[in-house]
Amino acid sequence: MDKSLLNKLMEVKEYPCVSILLPTHRTAPDNQKNAIRLKKLVRQASDMLEKDLGKRESKGLVDKIGKLAAKVDISRTLDGLALFVNKDIEQMVDIPFRVKERVIIDKTFATRDLIKSINRGTDYFVLDLSLHRARLISCFREQANEITQNGFPMQSEFEMLELNPSDFSREKKKQIKEFFNRVDKVFLSNYQLDSTKLVIASVQKNLSLYREAADSKGIIYDQLEGNYEATSVHDLGKKAWEVVREKNKKERHSALNEIQNAISAQKLASGITEVWRFANEGRIDMLVVEEDYNISAASGNDNNIILDVSDFPDKDIMPDAVDEVAEIVVNKGGKVVFVDNGTLSKYHKIAAILRY
Repeated sequence: MDKSLLNKLMEVKEYPCVSILLPTHRTAPDNQKNAIRLKKLVRQASDMLEKDLGKRESKGLVDKIGKLAAKVDISRTLDGLALFVNKDIEQMVDIPFRVKERVIIDKTFATRDLIKSINRGTDYFVLDLSLHRARLISCFREQANEITQNGFPMQSEFEMLELNPSDFSREKKKQIKEFFNRVDKVFLSNYQLDSTKLVIASVQKNLSLYREAADSKGIIYDQLEGNYEATSVHDLGKKAWEVVREKNKKERHSALNEIQNAISAQKLASGITEVWRFANEGRIDMLVVEEDYNISAASGNDNNIILDVSDFPDKDIMPDAVDEVAEIVVNKGGKVVFVDNGTLSKYHKIAAILRY
């Protein structure tokens, strides 16, 4: 998931924004159901727009939704799909996990599943290094594809690197680090985004030298020690996903521990009402929320939120206040972590660690 796209979608604050989300199937014959489900949701979105705006005023958006839906390749979907459409945007996003089927028309796009995709670290790169070449592999979960553009795979310019791999003299180390630094620069110039996660795979000596040579060490998410020159892209992707999945799991566990620390430091807010207020004040460092928690609400005065929306017109109701508050936290420089359902029951399913 490209965080620059997420930022673009989150910048929109103008009604109507149409978000269509549906769970999809990757393989036949189940993927044939994707088209049926998508057609149904497109029709639902069209009906909602016509009812709200009128047939003439909604025609442009209805046509854009239909054209975007027609571009979906039902044979190449992941586990979820999102369509985002307004007067300026027509965007389709594959999501690597199951999503809740829904159509939302609001003044903002429903981006919580995109935030979750970034948080879960399901998209990442593997940089497989040897003394004479570097190959770059794009992955989500265990699925992997080698990148063969923008300079990759890269070959070393130094002939002496081929002569004796056991020779790690000072001069040879210098040349290896020059090669690794060139690899690092090409990667950063083409693939570094705010959410980039990079796994480096190589023997221990190379891993150490790459870390010394790298201009941006912060994006190195983890490492995979070993010689993978003869390992297929498919098999390397499976090995890398084991490492990434375990680290993601540890990070979610760490977030729960941080909640306990925040209680002691009196820096914890819980429940959507408290969290909403602190988010709008820019005080949330980390938002922790159960995966499937959602609640409709309306904005009140002085950074408050109104949960009883029975007297509000539909266009003034946020279909998912959790989606909205997650966007606010991200926009104000905070982090959002999604955890398993039931984990935050004592905190009313949502908690925030405050900066102050």
